[in-house]
Amino acid sequence: MNITPFDHDVSLGLTIPMFNEEGAAEQVIQQTMYVLRKANVSFQLAVVNNGSTDATGTIIDKLAAQNAEVTPIHFTENQGYGGGILAGMRSLAPQQFDCIGWMWGDGQVVPDVLPKLVNACIKGHDLAKAQRTKRQDGWVRKVVSKGYALAMKSTPVTITDINGCPKIFRLSSWESLNIEARDWFLDAEVILESQSKQFRIHQEPVT
Repeated sequence: MNITPFDHDVSLGLTIPMFNEEGAAEQVIQQTMYVLRKANVSFQLAVVNNGSTDATGTIIDKLAAQNAEVTPIHFTENQGYGGGILAGMRSLAPQQFDCIGWMWGDGQVVPDVLPKLVNACIKGHDLAKAQRTKRQDGWVRKVVSKGYALAMKSTPVTITDINGCPKIFRLSSWESLNIEARDWFLDAEVILESQSKQFRIHQEPVT
């Protein structure tokens, strides 16, 4: 893992939504903290237990008790993909980080890419996101992804891999958006609004 630390103060508020991720939760949170500390990024993680019925909430609470940078948010009922993310973003926005965003809690994309995305925002991009150039999907996910891609062709979206995550914003850019989707349309809504506002968007290739 080759991580170049920032030589100046940089801060990040990061939402990590989780639903029944007891097998991945601790590794994802620990790896994320390791990468951000190595990169000399001040950070706070809003880890959302989005109605899990397994031990995900217990794992999050344990890590929060051990690390002041972890803020647990618990829902007894699942709030939807977008609802979980927006809950974390609402908790982080008032803290006035340089950058704010979210990443998945299932370990699909390793957090090594985070410093690169933060750096892109610090250098002037409104939004920096991962672009999956190689995907190790099962056949069901491949079918769903192809269907979603076809549906998005009827919209003005020109960005590839709309759902690519992590997504990191400059705080002021995020606050200029009015995102409401509480389901899987969240990512598309973000890209549509970002393009309509002519955001500078950086894409970082990941596997």
